[in-house]
Amino acid sequence: MSSSMKRSWPATLAARLTFWYTGLSTLSFLLVFILAYYLVSAVLLQQVDDDLVEDIEEFNSSFRQLGLEGMWTELEDEVAADGATNVFFQLFNVDADSLRRTADTGWEDVPSPPFESWRPGEDSDPILRSLDLREQEYQARTVYGEIDNGTNRYILQIAEPLEERAEVLELVAGIFLFSLPVFLLLSLTAGWHMSKRSLQGVEEVTATAIEISNGAIGRRVTVGDRGAEIDRLAATFNGMLDKIQILIRGMREMTDNIAHDLKSPLARIRGLAETSLTSHPADPAYEALAGSVIEECDRLLHLINTMLDLAETEAGLRPEVKPLNLSALIRDACELYQDLAQASAITLHCRCEGDVEIEGNRQFLQRLVGNLLDNAIKYTPPGGEVTIQQSLDGDDVLIKVMDTGPGIQTAELPRIFERFYRCDQSRSKPGSGLGLSLAFAIARAHLGSISVDSAVGRGSQFTVRLPLQSR
Repeated sequence: MSSSMKRSWPATLAARLTFWYTGLSTLSFLLVFILAYYLVSAVLLQQVDDDLVEDIEEFNSSFRQLGLEGMWTELEDEVAADGATNVFFQLFNVDADSLRRTADTGWEDVPSPPFESWRPGEDSDPILRSLDLREQEYQARTVYGEIDNGTNRYILQIAEPLEERAEVLELVAGIFLFSLPVFLLLSLTAGWHMSKRSLQGVEEVTATAIEISNGAIGRRVTVGDRGAEIDRLAATFNGMLDKIQILIRGMREMTDNIAHDLKSPLARIRGLAETSLTSHPADPAYEALAGSVIEECDRLLHLINTMLDLAETEAGLRPEVKPLNLSALIRDACELYQDLAQASAITLHCRCEGDVEIEGNRQFLQRLVGNLLDNAIKYTPPGGEVTIQQSLDGDDVLIKVMDTGPGIQTAELPRIFERFYRCDQSRSKPGSGLGLSLAFAIARAHLGSISVDSAVGRGSQFTVRLPLQSR
């Protein structure tokens, strides 16, 4: 299949199933119509043939009772009653010579009798033929049959147009043409309904997978009475998620335990370094070594504390919340980071609308705002701008942190809130890759959310949405 055909083919499975259902049902409808059309045509033609053969028998009886002249008078009366264009009679002798014929209006080009394979008096059945005549609007049907009174024997031809049959067939075709669009519409509707109902379980599995990818690792697909295949898929999917969740929980517990166990040794190392620094105050080598050890220990302790805070938050333990002035918290953070921004030749703007009160944990929200501001200043080049803005949106408050930095590549956006993930693959910027993970966890712990809008060359915007009231 070519690429152009693949692009034109319906993208969704529901649309494809609808297409196939509609196509197959329409084809079946067409085949049924063709079969019905030819059955009706054959039945109507058989009725005409039966009437013509019955007429031969009736006129044979008249010939025996009334003689040739009496029978012919009856034939002419019937022509006068039905019209010369609607019925035609012709009488032949046994040698196929035409003896008499009624008015031939519309019947001028009636062919000669096909007597090559049939001879009167040999117990042969009447011969039936269809005629396509120039003067007749519809196809005609004719019969050649023997009449015999015991003394004389003749061949009688009867012909009549198949007008009624043609009108019935036209009516059948008209009904088909009228019902075809209705059938197509019903097929599309039924096919779409059936495909959506059949794929409802798959849609639920997909929705669950999306929720899980967004962080709802405990979400599961409901196993119901939707068919053995869908139920088996849901059960298999849930079982796979259970195993994945156990693995993730085990990995996180191991990481958190390692971080917790490292905290005490690092604190002791830092203490020993401080002791060494005070014991040899005049030795520059000891002073440099101890200072370097203390600095690295502080960095590792900060990393470990962040990991422990992140583990606690991701475990679902909601921090203690109290009423606080979010606007004042944001202004304090701006004031705190103003010196860092000036040192980096960056202009820091703070835009808060009035005083907004929310219920939250001051320490956690300070870290959330601080991490976002720290990241924005860190990745904005000298001469750039960083703006933090607070606004109301219905029952929520929005905190937007915007910068004029290099932006984030589209492929990296889905991963920036992951633990230890850093867009700066060269690790040239200081940091651990946990700041945005912690900000994400803090926002969720406050029943809010955080999102990012960024593109290479136009900076980044992080948006935190928090509820005004505790839910």
